[in-house]
Amino acid sequence: MDIKKYTDENLHKYAQRIADETSQKVDEHSLGKVQFYMALRRILDGNANYQDIGLMDAINDTLQDLGIVESQKTFYKL
Repeated sequence: MDIKKYTDENLHKYAQRIADETSQKVDEHSLGKVQFYMALRRILDGNANYQDIGLMDAINDTLQDLGIVESQKTFYKL
């Protein structure tokens, strides 16, 4: 599965959870995931705002610092 399809499927999945659940805990957890996947989708589509770029940079820097992603790569373009 490619990252765009994965992103879209998860975005819809967690948005649906927000619509279906009545738990604040589930809503807040799902909202965090929706916000991430929306930012990632905008990055992949070339429509990112500065906040999206900052979020992805922080995640990517962390993954690189931990050795999970190579220093010259980005996690969303592997």
